[in-house]
Amino acid sequence: MNLDEKIKKIRKDNKMSQDDIAEVLNVTRQTISNWENGKNYPDIETLIKISDEFNISLDILLKENMNMVKEIDKNAKNTKKYKVILKVIISILIILICSFCIYLVIYSNTKNKLESHFNEGIKVNNFIKNKEGYYVLKDNGITFSVPNQKMPKLLEFDLHFYLSNLDCDIALDNDQVISITWLDWDYLHVTLYNEKNDIIEEEFDKLHYNDITNNISKKLNYDLSSLKSVIEQGNKLYKDLYK
Repeated sequence: MNLDEKIKKIRKDNKMSQDDIAEVLNVTRQTISNWENGKNYPDIETLIKISDEFNISLDILLKENMNMVKEIDKNAKNTKKYKVILKVIISILIILICSFCIYLVIYSNTKNKLESHFNEGIKVNNFIKNKEGYYVLKDNGITFSVPNQKMPKLLEFDLHFYLSNLDCDIALDNDQVISITWLDWDYLHVTLYNEKNDIIEEEFDKLHYNDITNNISKKLNYDLSSLKSVIEQGNKLYKDLYK
């Protein structure tokens, strides 16, 4: 006798309708109908419940139904596999959420620290904001300038300003301008260009304070001690703004 016939016999022996047995087993009447018609099988938990409720052993229920036993075993293994996969996915999600929370704390602290330090440096050194949104500091033909620095947005995943630069323009005679850019503290890019013709006449990259020699001073057409004084001032400003 197949399982579908056994379930039907159990129901009839106990003088129960499909609705009655469905209520006992916490399933729908349609589910009972499908079982009795052999369309599908109860799962192992339901089979155990049938065994307990109607005092019939699992051996008797499953006897002569090896195909169904194999199907139940297969479903049980699949269920176990899916549970493992689900646990892995949940674990990964928990790790990602925790990592993002940690990053959020680090980002907030870094943002407050960098922006507060920058704004304090602007205030202490008396920079003035111009129409273009840059902060400038002018003194006897020498102009230092920095952008209005803001941290990248949270989801850009960057813990630094876009560019931590400081620029300095020294106006010379004959429309010449020495342009100095601090890429980092005491790390310079220096150019001499003709403002009128927009032509670069001299260019020095990856310089440091100690690299500024008399030869470079002459090529830039600017007094060595004055040039070093400007760079010393720029180094100090850079530290006040970014370090």
